[in-house]
Amino acid sequence: GRPRGFGTFKTWEAAQRAAGFKLVRPTKLFGLPSNGDIAVVRCEAQKKSTSHVVIANYGRTPFHSLALSQNNSGAACSSVGKVKPLGKVKVNGTTAQLTGKCGMPGLRSCKSTKIFLFLTWRKHGVYYLASSFGESSKTLVAFAAGLRPVG
Repeated sequence: GRPRGFGTFKTWEAAQRAAGFKLVRPTKLFGLPSNGDIAVVRCEAQKKSTSHVVIANYGRTPFHSLALSQNNSGAACSSVGKVKPLGKVKVNGTTAQLTGKCGMPGLRSCKSTKIFLFLTWRKHGVYYLASSFGESSKTLVAFAAGLRPVG
């Protein structure tokens, strides 16, 4: 049906109805619990009130976390700032870009697990951002590879 708008939702199905586009949800959480409800908010970077971004976070400490953001604008809804390219990987048949907050002056080595990692890709007009802190790039890629359609 039509999007119902914005807010926080307990289930992926309710978030999908609110967002008004097909969502994916993680099936592999690597022992990390959900960190609150699923948020559906406006995609501010695109300045289009019809674009929604859906965000879910996992992990309850600042030392280990995974997150998933997906939006129907086809581009990033926010900036993660300056990042270092770490390569390309395949996620369910789509090429994704792996980047990290690392390897620049004042930041940890890109070999450290104590860094933010970002995996971004587009598929069928949806822009995806899977991110992690305190996790290996292998874990982040496996988290993204475990995404499955809602409903």
